[in-house]
Amino acid sequence: MKYKLFSVLSVFTLLVFSSCSKFLEEQSQSEIIPKTAADFRELLMGSGYIGNEDPTDFVSFMDDDVDFNIEWGIGTPYSIVGTPGAKTDYLYYTWQPTLADRNGLGDLISTDPANTAYYTFYELIKGCNAVLDNINAAIGSRQEKDRVRAEALAVRAFYYFRLVNLYGEPYNSNPQSLAVPLKLTSDISAEYMPQATVAKVYEQIVNDLKEASTLMDPLPIARRDFHINQPAIHILLSRVYLYMEKWEECVTEANKVFEQAGVLMNMTGITSGNWLTYTNPEVEWMFGGRSQAGDQNSYIPSAEFRSIFDQDNDVRFKYGISNSNGTPLINKYTNVNGELVQCLRTGEALLNRVEANVQLGKLPAAMKDLNDLRRTRIIGYTDESIGNKDALLAAVRLERRKEFFLEGFRWFDLRRYGMPAITHRYQHELGEAILHYTLKEKDPMYTLPFPTSLLERNPALKQNPSATMPDRIGQ
Repeated sequence: MKYKLFSVLSVFTLLVFSSCSKFLEEQSQSEIIPKTAADFRELLMGSGYIGNEDPTDFVSFMDDDVDFNIEWGIGTPYSIVGTPGAKTDYLYYTWQPTLADRNGLGDLISTDPANTAYYTFYELIKGCNAVLDNINAAIGSRQEKDRVRAEALAVRAFYYFRLVNLYGEPYNSNPQSLAVPLKLTSDISAEYMPQATVAKVYEQIVNDLKEASTLMDPLPIARRDFHINQPAIHILLSRVYLYMEKWEECVTEANKVFEQAGVLMNMTGITSGNWLTYTNPEVEWMFGGRSQAGDQNSYIPSAEFRSIFDQDNDVRFKYGISNSNGTPLINKYTNVNGELVQCLRTGEALLNRVEANVQLGKLPAAMKDLNDLRRTRIIGYTDESIGNKDALLAAVRLERRKEFFLEGFRWFDLRRYGMPAITHRYQHELGEAILHYTLKEKDPMYTLPFPTSLLERNPALKQNPSATMPDRIGQ
């Protein structure tokens, strides 16, 4: 089944229920007006659900799973070194303070706020707010309206979760630091919107998800229709609680996924990749595009990252990373152009529960879940027993790294792990020295700078310290 954008109604949303003109840019109006709950659900699909894009795909260059493919084509005319593809993403890969405004070729990339991830998410939030402000007056049953409201609340929470983890400090590091504005209604305001704290944004995310689950849990569970459903909401809520280090709440939400018939897929019998689709029974919600940006030949899964797998028996490596003329390429996504490829799936609920149980000291329960997952991923796996809390936590985090590589998890996980130091190597031109660039432990760049155009649009927005750092120099 293909994802479909209902663009006619989406045009209406962005203007009839417009938000603050100084917060996001106004759009032209349409005369089409939704009246029924079904209309509003269609409106939400067109204006509130993200399409086959990932506004945050640039973070794939910044974590410790990626490496510059220096060795490819050495001695031939086809080396990656010095090519436009390599240079374009250099600023992200080396954590330069100007990465929000320029690419590595020197081109300005964010002079129009509409070209930023920030703007993209707030446009989607605007669509959600329009539905939330008007769904109760729609024609339809209480159940129909509750489902639409729950979906709008849940996807809005998802976007704020992405925003706060891009532009705010980690919750477990500095929850009272400034993050992003909270725009929760579609009304027009003449005031510039100030930032809410990280804690306040997380509070809103939790409140939205809890209300969404309260509204939707009594309803029949619909699966594989490209709308967020009950298990997906609980997966997301378990993730939020994990980041907040609310371990008991994380376990409770993860448990609900399995109570609602969430299952693990036994992948040990697969013989090809492309498992991030609705044909995978673990998948509860599909959304967005590839989180691996740019030319896949230039920035690749690092040798260190690939070494953590049992390469002969772990199907996540065996069929998830293919070898193309010596270059490892990601093969877990669908290869159909235009399809949605990211997902919320049961495997995350299990790993969230495992990590939370380790933190709670419930090591036998955590070990059982970890073994259960590995048996579905590793051919011929034999159960292990790890009785030390620190060792088990390290094993769980390693498993999470393997399970979700290049799905937009690693950078956000590193932030909550304490923002460790990372080193990337880069060669500017053939024949020049290979340089090493370092993101220091707790580096300010773990909180991204806002593009300058956003600060000009909203003077109440305060820039993050990462924007004022000196250029990062390779050694």
